[in-house]
Amino acid sequence: HRALAAVGRMGSRDVAAWTTVISSYAQTGRAKEAILAFVAMLRDGASNAARPNEYTYAAVIAACANISCVHLGEQLHAQAAQRGFASSRSVANSLVTLYARAAGRLSAADAVFQESAAKDVVSWSAIISGYAQEGLAGEAFALFTEMRRHHCPRPNEFTLASLLSACATAASLDAGRQLHALAVAAGLEHHAMVRSALIDMYGKSGNMSDADVVFLNRTKDDVVSWTAMIVGNAEHGHSKRALELFEEMCRVGLKPDHVAFIGVLSACCHAGAVELGLRYLNAMSKSYGLEPSKEHYGCVVDLLGRAGRIDEAEELIGGMAANERDGVVWTSLLRACAARGEEQTGKKAAERVMEAEPWGAGAHVAMANLYASKGQWCEAAQERHMMKQKGVVKGVGWSSVTVGGEERGVGVFVAGDRTHPQDNLIYEMLDLIYYGVGMARYVPDQMNLASEVELMVNTYSSSYN
Repeated sequence: HRALAAVGRMGSRDVAAWTTVISSYAQTGRAKEAILAFVAMLRDGASNAARPNEYTYAAVIAACANISCVHLGEQLHAQAAQRGFASSRSVANSLVTLYARAAGRLSAADAVFQESAAKDVVSWSAIISGYAQEGLAGEAFALFTEMRRHHCPRPNEFTLASLLSACATAASLDAGRQLHALAVAAGLEHHAMVRSALIDMYGKSGNMSDADVVFLNRTKDDVVSWTAMIVGNAEHGHSKRALELFEEMCRVGLKPDHVAFIGVLSACCHAGAVELGLRYLNAMSKSYGLEPSKEHYGCVVDLLGRAGRIDEAEELIGGMAANERDGVVWTSLLRACAARGEEQTGKKAAERVMEAEPWGAGAHVAMANLYASKGQWCEAAQERHMMKQKGVVKGVGWSSVTVGGEERGVGVFVAGDRTHPQDNLIYEMLDLIYYGVGMARYVPDQMNLASEVELMVNTYSSSYN
């Protein structure tokens, strides 16, 4: 406020004054004010002294990135390019961040990144973060390798946090441990962002014991690390531990955020603690000043549904704000109905899900399963037929595996995948495994199984040669 007052007393504001105001707004989370200040600057730009420079554009584009205002960011990109600032490092970094955070705009981020002549650790971190957020772990690590070999060998906390997030998504524990060692070597292991990313990575990789070690070795408390521990324990079904951590976090004086309450409500759901979950939902607004979102309501709807209290779950949804009643909460109710065989309420929930997500497969699949569980095969077949008529395709589940020697990589694949360059060899090996398993079923106990399998391998390899 004092800075703004000082600028307000200036008779005429130059580019430095305006840029300081815009940057200050952007850095303190007041993105809309930053954009309005930029508009005021353009109106005040009669003299060359108040014309935006590269740092002005970098600041206002960063503000657009903070609120995902891509369309305005594109206009600013065009204006900066027209004035010859788009290739500068600061503007390019803001543009990469803007496009990397926007859904479906990763190719634009990559184009800006590749065109940037002067890349620094911020540039590399921004594009690596974009690929990691899209779940493209292989591409993110390839960029990181290129960054370290040729350009910027020392990563910062944003680089490591993004890569650890990619490891968490792919459950790549080996790569995550190597990044942990790198964080220790760089002196970043105690940074709140890195520590929470490490806890999340170990938790999602199924190693809560290592997550505990990272958490217990913290040098100071922060909400993000505590929340990561709460969510990790909740996801692994350690409900009691998750709830204990939540209460302890509050006792040490940290205020829980929305994500912490998702972990708490998930823990209640896994434990079947219905009344406790309802109390936490009410406490969000009454005790902590947090308004529950659709994700919180979805957890409680799931909690009530698992307990067979379908009517209460439907009543809870009815009490939500209209703009919060989307596919998330209705899908939670639909799943509960499918599990309990509640056909009438399930139909109602499925209709709402289809209204919110007309091209989604979840509602049709859930209703088909519900009908099938009750022996209503004609109705189940009709749901599948409706999916075909609408052109709805069920999402394919995927798996990942870490392969290779010294330069390991994460391979992602789906059922029937033929995209790998060595797919023929992979399928040959799978056939060999199936053949070996089939033969092993008929090997008598007194036979030497090891020599028998060796014989099968030699025979099978010869047939392929």
